[in-house]
Amino acid sequence: DRTVKAVRGTAMSETAKPETANLTAYEDKRKSTGVAYLLWFFLGLFGAHRLYASAGKTGWYMMALHVGGWALMIAAFAFGSHSTTDTYETALGVSSFTNVEATARGGVVATLGWAMRAIAWVWWLIDVFLVPGMVRRWNSTLAIGLGLGGLR
Repeated sequence: DRTVKAVRGTAMSETAKPETANLTAYEDKRKSTGVAYLLWFFLGLFGAHRLYASAGKTGWYMMALHVGGWALMIAAFAFGSHSTTDTYETALGVSSFTNVEATARGGVVATLGWAMRAIAWVWWLIDVFLVPGMVRRWNSTLAIGLGLGGLR
C-alpha cells in the first residue's frame, strides 16, 4: 500500500513539474502594466510602451511619426529659410540687424512635420486607455502558448 502511495506521489510530482516550469516561464516573461505606463509616460512618443507590450509594428510607426516630424521641422528650418544681415553706421558705432525669412517650401515641410508630431501626440494620449489591454493581450497569449490556459 505504501509502494502505491509512493508511486502515485512520484507520478503526481512528475506531472506537476512541467506545470510549475511553465508557470515560472510565464512569470519571467509576462509584462507589467506599471512598467508599460512608465514607458508610456517617459518614452511614449517614441512608442516604447507599444514595443514593450509587443503590440506589433505600431511602436515603430509611432516612433517614425515623432522622429520624422522632428526631422522635417529641423530640415525646414535649416534648408527652408535664409537670412540677410543689414549693417548700419550710427553715431554710436556699427549696428547690424539680421532678418530671417522662411520660404514657402520650408513652410510646407514644417507644417507636415508639425502634423506628424500632432498625430503622434494624439495617439500617445489615446494610448493611456489602451495600455492595460495591450499588456493583458500579451500575457494571455503567453499563458495560452505555455499551456496555462486563461492566466492574466
